[in-house]
Amino acid sequence: MIMKEGEERRWLWLLAGMFIFLAACVVMSPGFWGGGDSIAHYRIARYAFRHPYLFLDHWGKPFFTLLAAPFAQLGFNGLRLYNVMAGLLAAWYTFRAAHTLGYRHRWLALFFVVTAPVYFILFFSALTEVTFSLVLIVAVWWALRERYDAAAVVLSFLPFVRTEGIVIVMVMAAGMIWFGRYRSLPWLLTGFALFSLAGWPQYHDPLWVIHEMPYRGAADIYGHGSLLHFVKHAPRMFGPLLLVFWLLGLVSLGVEWRRGDERRRVWQELWFVVLPFLAYFSAHSYVWWRGLGGSLGLLRVMAGVVPLMAVTAVGGVDRVMGWIPQNRILRRTVPLLVAVGLLYTPLARYTLPLKEDATQRLLSASAEWLKHSPYYGRPLYYYDLYFQFRLGGDPYDPALCHEKVPDPQHPSKDLPPGSVIQWDAHYGPNEGHLPLQRLRDDPHLKAVKVFRPDPPFKVLGGHDYAIWIFVKETGDTLYEAQ
Repeated sequence: MIMKEGEERRWLWLLAGMFIFLAACVVMSPGFWGGGDSIAHYRIARYAFRHPYLFLDHWGKPFFTLLAAPFAQLGFNGLRLYNVMAGLLAAWYTFRAAHTLGYRHRWLALFFVVTAPVYFILFFSALTEVTFSLVLIVAVWWALRERYDAAAVVLSFLPFVRTEGIVIVMVMAAGMIWFGRYRSLPWLLTGFALFSLAGWPQYHDPLWVIHEMPYRGAADIYGHGSLLHFVKHAPRMFGPLLLVFWLLGLVSLGVEWRRGDERRRVWQELWFVVLPFLAYFSAHSYVWWRGLGGSLGLLRVMAGVVPLMAVTAVGGVDRVMGWIPQNRILRRTVPLLVAVGLLYTPLARYTLPLKEDATQRLLSASAEWLKHSPYYGRPLYYYDLYFQFRLGGDPYDPALCHEKVPDPQHPSKDLPPGSVIQWDAHYGPNEGHLPLQRLRDDPHLKAVKVFRPDPPFKVLGGHDYAIWIFVKETGDTLYEAQ
């Protein structure tokens, strides 16, 4: 379908307006989304130029780090603004994918993507899901245009933004086979080959991408849950309008398939839009149910496939509009009401600008206290990344700080005298495998300050949240924790 003259320019102006609004909200927000994972991705990207090995950090996701690192040099907000730009670009390619499929109300794709609650809130984070969605929808757009070599090359980098992208790669590879494009399949190895070669000198292993997989043995920390966990939370994640129109879009595809209408276009959307979404959704449901792959059942992972939902949802809008009488006012009013309803969903759910949550406020207060205490400047061992972030400094400089104590069974072992330990009830006993009592029982450590939230609340593992500051004694006069 040929796009009307000036149509692209009109919607690009809309995206520019969205960027101004979202950028202003991000810059004015002292709070952020994503907890410690946001800080971890930010600092990997921020210090990758100073410590080049970070570009190949498997947990940080090498392709995400490569894209995000230049923006991270501008600070945490620089990386959040990158997420805003990546998200709006993903929305734009969703619009173009809907156009390729011939949908009339393709402009609503911009709203379906940006306003999905699980997607919208990630603009205030430094997480990977938005970049994942961008890489995915660009690959899908190429596939829908039957440029399978280009689609395969772009798709090959998806697992280097989020590991579970391999599920989508396999489904889309099957789609290429269905359409007889066997010659495009080798291009799916592009990302794997390039990153394997790049990391070989560092890891001394040509298969480091496989052998250094970071998501193992985490079920004892994160547990597992219901197989229908994501199904139950679908309205909360996607919003009612996106969900309803997506379901209508599926029905519409089924009707078209049975009638034999544009059978090739229907198969294209099934293989490159619907099935990748369903495979991704099902894979996350399964690993959370079985407690595999370090899954915590986080709803935010579904943001990565929101553009796929949006494409099919536009088809649902087209189907509904086909039921409306040939009335010019109705045909203009209904899509506008849908857009307004979509805008209302995230703005009603989130208070903007974002404020620090209770955990972030307490961590900020504890970091500020340490800055003005006699213990500032000593070697620091910390458990919450945001605490170190608030203190400032290079987190990868061993002369300044270390993440976690080297021996959780004997916390003071190998720590220089005078060292400071920051322990919190979320990361300390879970990822850190260090219960509070072990610190308190260590004869070489002294608790010098405790921070407790008011009102109290519990965190992962059922622990009452608190932050404790310990010091390894040096003979100084220390005061008891208040």
